[in-house]
Amino acid sequence: MQPSLPATELSDKRLINSRYQLHELVGTGGMGAVYRATDRLNGDIVALKQIQLPPGGASRSDESFRLSLAHEFQTLAGLRHPHIISVLDYGFDAGATPFFTMRFLPAAQNILQKSSQLPFGQQVAYIQQLLQALNYLHRRGILHRDLKPDNVLISGDDLYVLDFGLALNEQVQQYVTGGTPLYMAPELLAGDMYSPAADLYAVGVIFYQQLTGRHPFAPFDFRFVDRVFNDEPDWRDVDPRVQPVLARLLSKSPTNRYGRPADVMQALARLLGQSAQPENEAIRESYLQAATFVGRQPELARLSAALAEAVAGQGSAWLIGGESGVGKSRLIRELRTKALVAGCVVLEGQAVKGAARPYSLWDEPLRHLILSTPAIDDLMAGVLLSLIPDIGELIDRPVQPAPPVNDVSGQKRLLTSISALFQQQERPVLLILEDLQWVDESLEPLAYLQQLLPQQRLMIIGSYRDDEQPDLPAQLSAWHHLPLPRLSNTEMVLLTQSVLGPSGRRADILTLLQKESEGNTFFALEVMRALAEEAGQLARIGQIALPATIFTGGMRQILARRLSRLPDHYQPLLQLAAVAGRQIDPRLLSALQPEIPLADWLAAGHEAAVLVVDRNEWQFAHDKLREAVLREMSAPVRRQLHEAVAEGMMTL
Repeated sequence: MQPSLPATELSDKRLINSRYQLHELVGTGGMGAVYRATDRLNGDIVALKQIQLPPGGASRSDESFRLSLAHEFQTLAGLRHPHIISVLDYGFDAGATPFFTMRFLPAAQNILQKSSQLPFGQQVAYIQQLLQALNYLHRRGILHRDLKPDNVLISGDDLYVLDFGLALNEQVQQYVTGGTPLYMAPELLAGDMYSPAADLYAVGVIFYQQLTGRHPFAPFDFRFVDRVFNDEPDWRDVDPRVQPVLARLLSKSPTNRYGRPADVMQALARLLGQSAQPENEAIRESYLQAATFVGRQPELARLSAALAEAVAGQGSAWLIGGESGVGKSRLIRELRTKALVAGCVVLEGQAVKGAARPYSLWDEPLRHLILSTPAIDDLMAGVLLSLIPDIGELIDRPVQPAPPVNDVSGQKRLLTSISALFQQQERPVLLILEDLQWVDESLEPLAYLQQLLPQQRLMIIGSYRDDEQPDLPAQLSAWHHLPLPRLSNTEMVLLTQSVLGPSGRRADILTLLQKESEGNTFFALEVMRALAEEAGQLARIGQIALPATIFTGGMRQILARRLSRLPDHYQPLLQLAAVAGRQIDPRLLSALQPEIPLADWLAAGHEAAVLVVDRNEWQFAHDKLREAVLREMSAPVRRQLHEAVAEGMMTL
């Protein structure tokens, strides 16, 4: 990340949420300060931005504002594009200050520093990359709002856009300021609302500066605003081939500018005799993968009330049951956002069918928990070493195995240590454990935690497939049981509209969706995906003749078609990932298949809608996709891969 001011060492070496160690200040502006930081969970260097609310704006205790902001971070964390610096993680620190982390670019230059002396063709290529990133954001309803050279960085030969997207909705727009006067469109200087056209105006200013070495309305003096409103740029140093594009980008009226970044890309390609780049399939997938949360209001209300009680000191445990694809994870994700806003530590684990190691469900929850535990003595650290081999790195001191005891005493000592970690937490905790239909001995710590709930600021959420393990509620009889039915007809209408827009209200489309999905969210989205592939775009579904049925050949064929989008040379790594579990462990996969570039594999999986990412944590887009990969393997191959995964886990 290119600093906008000299790096300043921090005297107090602050720690954010026990996880991010701040090193030095590397930039300010755009509503906050940016620091170079170390993620203690994995050792990565990241850029951490703390959001500073303007005076007279929202209070840090304004829960509705913080909830809106958390939802924006949640949206941004799911974005992946080759020319966007992605949000990796987000949350609120102990003082309720919002923050998010991004990839750190240590030697980047801004677009003007890098490209002002480059050949014309390379300058245009960088502008095309900027437009591709902006098109990706705009298609998702995200405006940049502060596009300027310092937010367009070049590292190597690649351009990256950062610091985008705050104030996606009116709730946040009331309090968020944005924009730099040199790059603000005339209508913004006049006090009008921000629009996509304002982002394109900023692109025009940057493009003009890149080509001429000066601002189109320089100098920045008392007449600057008057020139923005009334003067025309000096075109003498602008290549005449692109002057028409620049003139339209810098139009005084937003209605005279291009409607979309894609239109600018096409115009540049046409004027320069180049072929326009086709629309990326990832755009379609973003609407499908980030469909609006609909329905489930009674269930969310009950869980939200229980969360409030847990924060106040009265914990509880909840078991959410439903068939695969009905929306359990989506409901839990909404509760997770509320928990972050409430200042909770959020821990997440997922059970894996045929897990290679006992207690693997607890790997990630315990690693996060260890970071936020004030004091872990040598005995507890030695006991936990058997589950968390890198505990020494997490607590920053050598750890020796605990003195040996018999099996029964050792098991009790382990469970007591896990329980003690939760008891030592200074903040309330939300523990999320998914796919509990596949656990065995991993349930044992829950019995210990159950005893803490009446006096502990702890809420436990478990999910399971009730068609695969119908007796699980009886095993966890002290938990509250929350069955999740399929979507109602009304809820299906809301889901369809959120993805398809106005055509989602068409009776024939709704009838087909109901018939094919019967209210299962996963099936409904697969129907829309199949229709979009036929129509070419989601927006054109309403223009095609609808088939009598979508799933000729059944869901298995639909899943196989999606998996086949991943190139053949990436399929072996996909098989290893499927055996390891729904969550993707980059370290494990890199160790097992070092010859395959993991970043390229992840990008290809995301492009094929087989993998998704949130807070820099990758997983299969749905467990049905993972199961489809496993189903196609022979028993010997599956067994061989299980052994390889188990050995790999032991060596990490």
